[in-house]
Amino acid sequence: RFVESLGAWLEQFEAEERPIAYEFIRSHLIFLSEAEMAHFAAIAYPDFVRPRLLSLAASMESLPPYRVAEVIRRPKFAHLQASTLFFGLSDGARIDQFRRSNRELSHEQILPNYELSPERVRDLQLWLTQHDPHNPVAGAIVLVDDFAGSGLSYVREEAGVLKGKIVKFLQRLVSGEEWTALTQGNPPVFVALYAATEQAIEHIEGYRERLLSEFSISVELMVVQILRHEMCIKRGSAAPFSGLVEKYYDPVEETDHTALGGSDVKYGFAGCGLPLILHHNTPNNSLFLLWVENSEVVRPLFQRFSRHRRES
Repeated sequence: RFVESLGAWLEQFEAEERPIAYEFIRSHLIFLSEAEMAHFAAIAYPDFVRPRLLSLAASMESLPPYRVAEVIRRPKFAHLQASTLFFGLSDGARIDQFRRSNRELSHEQILPNYELSPERVRDLQLWLTQHDPHNPVAGAIVLVDDFAGSGLSYVREEAGVLKGKIVKFLQRLVSGEEWTALTQGNPPVFVALYAATEQAIEHIEGYRERLLSEFSISVELMVVQILRHEMCIKRGSAAPFSGLVEKYYDPVEETDHTALGGSDVKYGFAGCGLPLILHHNTPNNSLFLLWVENSEVVRPLFQRFSRHRRES
């Protein structure tokens, strides 16, 4: 129904503004399809995580990292790969796709989420014990997710306290008795994202030292598809479409949640300014005119299904 939706969307603008809106959609809109996201899930391990595990194993074996074939033949890499645990950070992590694409990994080491019961954590440790009775701990931990727009949902500071998905997971690692038994030696934590903006990458990377200081755990970010700064339309931009963003805005979408981004949502949450549509949803980091949900005066081009529903 895109053509019909596009026609209805364009109709809300003045006649002289429609060519500007139409040209923006033709030239700047980015759509990540089901097939593309599935591809990102399929290559995240072999192209991003596995090379990092090879580098770690090479260091353990006192070998240069470029001697890949020799590193693979040594026992350290086999142990590291078999003892690395993978956790989905959200439903978008496509854990089923990730499992099917990486047959060298055991299904036991890939879990759909990290909010596990103590019993399930103990089951994981039992599985690691069966794998290696002398060293039943995780060699590394990988947190998998689909998309980061601003990075604020992963880590942020509120009133001097760190919050976010990564923080919540690290707190579990260091505070739960079952988790600490599983992660003795503080294994590295890798955050593997299928797609992320440069804004989100810079934001998350900016907290690495703080996370290491508070939790004594190294956190490293890996991104399959990077969305560059230059694709965004930011506040103050000279792009013609920016004038429509400013003119056709309804503050109805501003909530306590969006306030965490530090501004209104004309240019999306946290001012990301993305012209991005995901096949299953429109992120609120995208330009307001693309996804507005609740306005009675502004029409969206794509639907958005918000996790933060308003009370009726």
